[in-house]
Amino acid sequence: MAQRILIGILVVLFALIGVSKFRSRQTGAGVISSVTVTTDSSGSTTTSSHQPVGLLPGVDAAAAGAPTIDMMARLSIRRRLEREGNRVYLDSLLAETDSVLTRWADRPERTFTVYFAVDTTIAGYTDAALDDARAGMRTWSGNEAGLILNETRDSTAADIRVEWLPTLPDSTELGSTKVSWNPGGAIEHATITLAIGQRPQPTVLPAALRRRVAAHEFGHAIGLPHSGSDDDLMFSTSPVNAPSRRDNATLLLLYAVPPGSLHVQ
Repeated sequence: MAQRILIGILVVLFALIGVSKFRSRQTGAGVISSVTVTTDSSGSTTTSSHQPVGLLPGVDAAAAGAPTIDMMARLSIRRRLEREGNRVYLDSLLAETDSVLTRWADRPERTFTVYFAVDTTIAGYTDAALDDARAGMRTWSGNEAGLILNETRDSTAADIRVEWLPTLPDSTELGSTKVSWNPGGAIEHATITLAIGQRPQPTVLPAALRRRVAAHEFGHAIGLPHSGSDDDLMFSTSPVNAPSRRDNATLLLLYAVPPGSLHVQ
């Protein structure tokens, strides 16, 4: 009788151990239950997370340090750009930068300083040229992205430098902008060069044209690429004097997503 009782106790103990292991396995599987693996018709495997990964304006998801989240963030931005379609023209920016989204890094007040490098020795330069350049800068006042451009007299600390030449090397150009950015896509400095006249005859440009050229170049300095529509100020030979609705929409979207490479490995 005692032997039967002992055997019964051992059976109960083994059963309890088995249940404990089964529950342990269930808990371990639950840790990865938020990840689903699917196979499409081509046989390739895609891993997607059910846990929502949100992108806040100006937040670099790559900083999270997780490669999967980084890839998903890039895909999310690409899909957002695709959804905007013809309402924006950031595709031309990605074509120029090898799929690197470049813009100024976020600041508490999004205020950027501009230094006008006046040189009265330049042939044809007058105070009117400076006034027209300032007018071009003011064209972007009140933009929907909330960027503020303020003039400064500190040439060493300025974000954007504006300078003049009698004419530009390319006779078809009246202005040019050089933008420098770091590996993370954040713009670090921009230099605008404005022509006083146009070759082959170095005639002084009309004031209205100088203001329009300056406004266009300031658009590049704050991150905008060329537009493919002549209805936009950022068209390469734009006939308009102020940012269009599409210019503003593109600028707004540019500063609503983080800078950086959009390559998806």
